[in-house]
Amino acid sequence: MPAIETDVALPSRTDVVIVGAGLTGLSAALALANARRDVLVIDRRIGHSATVRSGGIIVGETLVGPAPGFGHCEEALRQWVDAEAPSVELDWTGGLELDRDDELSRTPIDWMDDGPVRVSRTVPGGTLDPAALLAALATAVRSAGAKLVDHVPFEAYERGADCITVFASGSRIEARRVLVATDATSRPIDDDWWPDRALTLALETEPLTDAQVSALGLDGTTPFFTNGAPLLWGRFLPSKALLVGRELVPIGDGAVPRLKRALDAGGERLAWRLRHLHPTLVGLGVKRVWSGPIARDAGGVPALREDRAVRGAFWAGGYGGHGLAQAFRLGTLAAQRLLT
Repeated sequence: MPAIETDVALPSRTDVVIVGAGLTGLSAALALANARRDVLVIDRRIGHSATVRSGGIIVGETLVGPAPGFGHCEEALRQWVDAEAPSVELDWTGGLELDRDDELSRTPIDWMDDGPVRVSRTVPGGTLDPAALLAALATAVRSAGAKLVDHVPFEAYERGADCITVFASGSRIEARRVLVATDATSRPIDDDWWPDRALTLALETEPLTDAQVSALGLDGTTPFFTNGAPLLWGRFLPSKALLVGRELVPIGDGAVPRLKRALDAGGERLAWRLRHLHPTLVGLGVKRVWSGPIARDAGGVPALREDRAVRGAFWAGGYGGHGLAQAFRLGTLAAQRLLT
């Protein structure tokens, strides 16, 4: 990430306060700053959001397929990277959509994961380093004139006579609009629009040989993902190591020892599924396992919700499927709403 301001005096007044410097928050900040609004983005720890914990796969559809407002969102992200962030290496390879259907061709993929797994179609998409994307977007946000401040814990907000007062890091900030783009890590007091909260697990394997890649029916660059549950996605790193997800661990009461045991068990399940996909993967070593928070409702479509108790305060979240392109689009949709 580029150097971000810390330990600086926060403004007492601004047009918009955005809480959360992930992809949604920064996308919204960029659109608002380009519309000449005074924007403050705060985050408790920039560069450690769900964005950078993602698999780095870009596809356009939501968990339930096409959804209003999100059509061709993968192309919008691609165009922005090509035009504004050439340092981000975007491999536009397409993506292999997989189904558990034994009537599909066994070529090029014939795997087993709760049934036969085979290719149903190739969709537009690709892969990139999500941390590099976030860094490029942060640079663009600052260049557009928005203020981005790190290590600022968000505490609360309340409606005043003619503004919203945001309380953060011991400061009071008056704003016309507020956008909370922290997805699974917080929620308003009176509502929980995305009650299905969990940690999603992924892992990185040791590098595969060219022979192993070929035996799997892959080309070493194109990512893959399943349609139906249990979901499975994967992509190659330049080293030919595989990034693979996912298992879900409900957050529940959040007790640390219990959660750690659940995460360990989830990582073991994911490794077992990977090693049983195809004979060539039996015994494949796992280098690391990690997790990131998600929150959604049963619909699985990202959304912008206004706080019923504090008009002008909005919450963004509810991602389903691969959320990078969705998050970028939801940020621009949020900016349009906040400009009204």
